[in-house]
Amino acid sequence: MCNKIFLTIILILNFAAVKAQVIEKHGLLVNGGIGTISYKLDPSLKSKNNEIDFKSSYSVGYRFRLNPHSDPFFIDVDANLGMKLWKSSYIKSSLEPAFYEASSNYDSFSIAGTFNYKIYKGLSGGVGIEPIYFFYQDGESSKNKLDIPLVAKLAYDFGKFEIGVNYKHGLTNTIKTDYIKSGKFRDIQISLFIPF
Repeated sequence: MCNKIFLTIILILNFAAVKAQVIEKHGLLVNGGIGTISYKLDPSLKSKNNEIDFKSSYSVGYRFRLNPHSDPFFIDVDANLGMKLWKSSYIKSSLEPAFYEASSNYDSFSIAGTFNYKIYKGLSGGVGIEPIYFFYQDGESSKNKLDIPLVAKLAYDFGKFEIGVNYKHGLTNTIKTDYIKSGKFRDIQISLFIPF
């Protein structure tokens, strides 16, 4: 699985380097948002009072915007350091207190590649993928440390900065613990891109 992710990253970067010979702009990228976790619990946890709550996600990184022919299509390549914060609480019976609670923090490194289209003036939309490696986990640790979410975004370029909305749909079982059989992150983030 790890080899497939890194092969995907290399292919994206090679494609971007060959296809896009012009770096239109580059600069600081900051993301922050909320989301949900799509999950399946271990069958032994039958209580409906179990709680899995995705609190927030943040990242800071660097973006390269590549535009090969100054046309309406362009490519964004982003390298990010980020974190996801979530909370879990498990109860065997509604009459008993929680037998396990954790506030978890997953720190990550990711490289995103999106193909975008300039819709109207500064408005653009794009789709792509963002392979993520979770290099540090605190709280409820997972056996899986990789994810490859699909990314959809809508942004408006104001010239000196760009504001966007991103949706990231995790595809792999990123959270696999003693109590969670499978868990996938779903993020909605606001992004700020400041070119230099």
